[in-house]
Amino acid sequence: MNLGDYIHEAVFEDKNAYLFDLFWDNFEEDGFVVTDEEGHDIDCIFKAVAIQNLMGEFVYRLYDEVNETDFENVVKYLADLGIGEDEILEYCKNDPEIDVDEDDDDATIKNALDYVTQIVADKLLDMFSATDLFDYFFTATYDFEQDFTFEFEDTDEFLAFVDSNQEKLDAYKEEYISVLDWIESGMIV
Repeated sequence: MNLGDYIHEAVFEDKNAYLFDLFWDNFEEDGFVVTDEEGHDIDCIFKAVAIQNLMGEFVYRLYDEVNETDFENVVKYLADLGIGEDEILEYCKNDPEIDVDEDDDDATIKNALDYVTQIVADKLLDMFSATDLFDYFFTATYDFEQDFTFEFEDTDEFLAFVDSNQEKLDAYKEEYISVLDWIESGMIV
């Protein structure tokens, strides 16, 4: 199975796929994720789940909904690829930036996800402005049914929608200034 296809189908699913595609495509262009070479499975899955984590944290901050994405998702997605916890832990131990807890494997994997989530947040802020990220996250999660109903066919249609609703999105940025501040301060989760 192609890892990129697996990530798209299993991790990103249909919900907000256009937003995940936007981020993932930019990551691939920049060489931040490598899905066509052997041995990058664990790193790519961590990064994909990190994007989910950031989206969940945005939703939590905006709507006070629970952020349900956690390290167990990483373990599940990698198990589906035939990669076990021993290999995940080896990945964690090989990165000196990941805090390894010799007595608690779950804590080690959680620490790895937290670390990779921060790297992904930094990368997103390197590639997109904080205001653009707010617009993307907000548009992907906000129920615009109050004003109109719209389903996006693809990333281009999503971006066109964001561009054509800039005035309204700017008003939301003012209403949710603390969420914009969170993005600007690095999306620390």
